[in-house]
Amino acid sequence: MLLKKGPEALSDAALLAILLRTGMKGKNAIALAREMIGRFGGLNGLMMATQDDLLSVKGIGKAKVAQILAAMEIVKRQLRQPLEKINIIKNPLHLFEYLKVSMANLSREEFRLLHLNRSKHLIAEEVLFRGTVDESAVYTREVVESALRKKASALILAHNHPTGLPEASEEDIKLTESLVKACWTVDIPIIDHIIIGRGGFLSMKRDYPEIFEGDNEVA
Repeated sequence: MLLKKGPEALSDAALLAILLRTGMKGKNAIALAREMIGRFGGLNGLMMATQDDLLSVKGIGKAKVAQILAAMEIVKRQLRQPLEKINIIKNPLHLFEYLKVSMANLSREEFRLLHLNRSKHLIAEEVLFRGTVDESAVYTREVVESALRKKASALILAHNHPTGLPEASEEDIKLTESLVKACWTVDIPIIDHIIIGRGGFLSMKRDYPEIFEGDNEVA
């Protein structure tokens, strides 16, 4: 079917069933795929599933999990790859799309650093912290040390609100102000802090430009 009509003609469940290859007793691959898509809330939710999440599905063994994780990682890398070749500041939509796909459906908060070179290309991405993001949890020293270790010329911060809207809380603002000041002391500007939430994203540079003195706009 896929070769005859093309992958775009197949349903989400049918595409996933091809990865699964087989089902289980009393449930074929299509039925198992439908169950997984329903359980994780569509392909976006499935992309955020961990190994343990997938193994918890009856009928899904380690071999199937490996195939699914590999396929989803290919999608994420495909979205991230252009960021290594373009000026992110001049082409921010690629960044926003990548962060939405990779962070919007995470089950807990994640704080990431995106390291840029002088041409504003992505040279590294680091998950610095998982859990509730606030000034007491994200240590300024760790951010500065990470930027120096990666030899970054600039940084973009990103974190997600798993169950909320993409809005900057008072804690988000305080944290960003603290990190911007700290990184300026080592001449590494923070260009933006992107917050990913249900239904979209927020660029703090766009909504709170006074925090990012002296930088170029991201959006």
